[in-house]
Amino acid sequence: MNYEKGFFETPEFRELLKKYEQARAMNVFPYFGIEELVDLLSYYLFMDKCDNAEEVLTVARQLHPTAPENAKMEIKLMLSKGEPKRALEIFEGIGYKGDDETMILHAEILLALKDFKKAREIALAIINKNLPGMENIYEALEILLDCGFALDALFICEQALKHTPDNRGLLEVKAECYIEMQMTNEAIGIYNKLLDEDPYSTFYWEQLGHIYYMIGRYGKALECFEYESTINDEIEYARMMQAYCYYFVGDYCKAKEMFGWFSSKYPMSVMPQFYIALSLYHEGKLQESLDAFKGIIDIAPEGTIEMMLARINKAVILDTMGEDARAEDAVSIAIMMHPENMKQLLLHDTHLYELHDKENLTFKEMSILEQKEWSIEEEMYDWGTHLVEHNHLRLALRVFRYIRPFSQDPTEIDAYIAYILWKTGEPERIEPAVENALNGKSDMLFKLFGISYDANMMPQEFIDKVNKK
Repeated sequence: MNYEKGFFETPEFRELLKKYEQARAMNVFPYFGIEELVDLLSYYLFMDKCDNAEEVLTVARQLHPTAPENAKMEIKLMLSKGEPKRALEIFEGIGYKGDDETMILHAEILLALKDFKKAREIALAIINKNLPGMENIYEALEILLDCGFALDALFICEQALKHTPDNRGLLEVKAECYIEMQMTNEAIGIYNKLLDEDPYSTFYWEQLGHIYYMIGRYGKALECFEYESTINDEIEYARMMQAYCYYFVGDYCKAKEMFGWFSSKYPMSVMPQFYIALSLYHEGKLQESLDAFKGIIDIAPEGTIEMMLARINKAVILDTMGEDARAEDAVSIAIMMHPENMKQLLLHDTHLYELHDKENLTFKEMSILEQKEWSIEEEMYDWGTHLVEHNHLRLALRVFRYIRPFSQDPTEIDAYIAYILWKTGEPERIEPAVENALNGKSDMLFKLFGISYDANMMPQEFIDKVNKK
């Protein structure tokens, strides 16, 4: 089955979910058919609730111990948990069948293993033997999209739409192709047409809202998510996106209220507390914001970007408040306990770092994160430059000194170290850094000190020019 948000909102599924969750709360499970359990597992995976999905699989094995669906459910669970190699092992154990469902499952495994060529071949094979209107063609087109072949998927959609121009499934995939290609006006046009035909579709309002969000039109996005909530006020995603929109349009009071609802319901969730802390900062309530970030540090898992960004923001607020020593201690811990993936350090349009996940990224931010493979040095270098830009110089110095020993080319790092030492009252210590920066032909050194570039300038000559400024 091609699981979309619309399916999970149908009265039939909501009744099934209610029945299951009541049974789960009482720890007494009545009979559930295997297909019902497949639907439930898919729902929990869709909602990123792997623990709940694992419980469904346990129930399925108890009620239907010999059902072949159990292995397929486990494969989907392993894929959601980021274990594609284990998923492939299970898949090889069930024996390959040429039916569409098995082929799609194989393609999803290959996609997770980043074997895009083979996944594409399987998707095209499914498409070639299916007609528009048949369910599996849409899943195959989605695989093409996920493999990065949006142009191929768009071409197939357009060819199929010539025969069935009002086919909603094909129009939805075509809109997704446009989104992937960042042709947002075309995607907006499709969803507006679909909404004319089905104005109560929460799925279409949500898609339209997310497009507006990704291009930074938060007011329009907010309107769409509010329509979605008006139609069905139980959709938490719409409420969460409204909270983001209120934050980004600058209505921090409303943002705090909405994020506060999520924080009360999910007290161990970092994201809503993070944006409450950011909202307090923007309202000028530095001590309250600082306390909120301390609270996040108490619950965030160690070794995550959430923990690191909370520590960085804590350090920045302390530095702003004149608590120099405490700020340096906080940034030192952030440096020493940094996670492996620090790409979000590249997203720094604001003074404090904002926390992002796959739902609240704009196209601009996605472009920065995905344009190349970023090294730890590059990520932390960007962090250091951001701190310098906001005049947190001693904090930046700790960052630059940390990354310098493993930098392949420390030229620009030395330029910043020289500049920071000069600005913080230690001009007598800048000569080694100046010399290293000049030897590496650093243009950044000249920009930082406001001196015209001269590739042949000697260190003492440079320092003399700085002294005369």
